[in-house]
Amino acid sequence: MDESIGTPVTVGTGTRPPVTDTPAHGSGGQPSRYAVVAIPLALLGWSIALVPPLAVTIALRLRELDLAGSAGNLGLVLGVGAFFSFITNPLAGRLSDRTMSRHGMRKPWILAGALIGYAGVAIIAYAPAVLFVLVGWSVAQVGLNFALAALIAMLPDQVEPRRRGRVASFISLAQNVGGVGATFLVQLFSIGTLQVLIPSLFGVVLMLGAVAPIKDRVRTERPAERLDVRALFGSFVFNPRRFPDLGWAWLTRFFLNTTQFTATSYLTYFLIENLDVSDAEAPTMVFQAVLANAVGLLLVTPVLGWLSDKVGRRKPFVITSSLIATAGLALIAVSTSIPLLLLGQLILGAGTGAFFAVELALLADVLPNEETAGKDLGVANLAQSLPQSIIPVAAPGIIGAFGYPGLFLGGALFGLLGAVSVTRVRKVR
Repeated sequence: MDESIGTPVTVGTGTRPPVTDTPAHGSGGQPSRYAVVAIPLALLGWSIALVPPLAVTIALRLRELDLAGSAGNLGLVLGVGAFFSFITNPLAGRLSDRTMSRHGMRKPWILAGALIGYAGVAIIAYAPAVLFVLVGWSVAQVGLNFALAALIAMLPDQVEPRRRGRVASFISLAQNVGGVGATFLVQLFSIGTLQVLIPSLFGVVLMLGAVAPIKDRVRTERPAERLDVRALFGSFVFNPRRFPDLGWAWLTRFFLNTTQFTATSYLTYFLIENLDVSDAEAPTMVFQAVLANAVGLLLVTPVLGWLSDKVGRRKPFVITSSLIATAGLALIAVSTSIPLLLLGQLILGAGTGAFFAVELALLADVLPNEETAGKDLGVANLAQSLPQSIIPVAAPGIIGAFGYPGLFLGGALFGLLGAVSVTRVRKVR
């Protein structure tokens, strides 16, 4: 994994950029044990910063500001915010690939992104109108996605291929357990400003504290490619004909994230409108649902990440996870009580946990060139942000025509598509 100053090293199909011999790697070229722990811990903090507004507090703020139009406004706010996420992530990955700061390629963007993201959360907390919630969430998405792109790019930077399945499972576990921690913190506060501000602040502090001691890679030579308009637009694409494995892995990630996000985006309103939960009780019920999801995830993710590395296979785990996640979301769709909803969340968590245990390792394994790892993983992250753009736009119409069961069953179908698409990846077994 390591290299001498100014000497690119061939890895797979490409080369890594000239970097210093960072202390994050031992003198023998082995990855830092601290980085293996710190990256998941930082992503735990990132998740705690993001989830409270995404899952709970934006929905409640919109009901405070405009009760009658809250469902449509939620779709607008989440959709526009996800659009900014869509734009930001690959750009942030490409910029971090090119960064020549003495502090490293990734850490400056993590710091700046975290601060900008929290500024957006603060705007939401004090928003006097729906428009300010929209602006705040857009700012938060820009900042937090800058941080996310740089954090994810640290995986191929800091972790050798044979250990990526394990670390990827820890990352996925951290992000999803972060949802539990975030919703737990939210329900400790009554509806108001502190409910918006404190949980996300805790997440930002944890993220920055975990990353601070990592010895980041330092680029010592300017990239050969100019950062012009064409290159910027290129940040959003890759050639699926030239790199078909990355294309199918991208599509699989899109399908499974659509299934997962469908289960969470309108959960607060589903509880209020279909299961007769009050606004005041909703944060606690969301916490219980997220906790049930996390229990399912905790039961399978660490074991399957390790097992995937052990047997050298990724695809069987993705196929199985897709089928389990589909069953879980289908059960949520027909839920008529809280216990049935929680059971569906438990099953969905087991399915998505099995997927997230290996999907990041799958992506890292099919990267065409480690010199552009940040950019390519940023494009891969579009498969995570696109569902957040599409579902809020489509959901109000689907709910109006078919109710919440129609929305959730539609999301379940994408899980089946994920099971099919991963079979087309050739490079990884």
